[in-house]
Amino acid sequence: MSGTAAALDGVMVKACERVPGVRNAALVLLAEGISIGGLGAGAAFDREPLVRAAVRCLGTSNAWVRSSRRVTEFAEYAFVGDEQITLILRGKLQPRLALVLVCTRESNLAFLLTAARDALREIELVEELAEWVT
Repeated sequence: MSGTAAALDGVMVKACERVPGVRNAALVLLAEGISIGGLGAGAAFDREPLVRAAVRCLGTSNAWVRSSRRVTEFAEYAFVGDEQITLILRGKLQPRLALVLVCTRESNLAFLLTAARDALREIELVEELAEWVT
């Protein structure tokens, strides 16, 4: 089962255990615009809006040129709504990878971001991911 989407789903469940209030999540390959893992209610098709959001927010065309002429790519987005918080994070070890989390509003944003960063770091280090990002 190594390297399969089912194996990555298991990795995501384990990594996201410490992120409070996760309702839904997707692990996204940005260049391909596909989900390679997920958790929460529904199937992969139900997480398609999360994939599109990650590609739109972190895609290659989304760069900001500062006055110093250096390009800065955004690595994280947070959307706070009345009932949920959506986090979109780019991988640091694997910049082609993004983690999208939809969480309840139980915790504050700083705590959610810290837990999500830890989860993504844990996901980036697993063997099962190698077949997808190399």
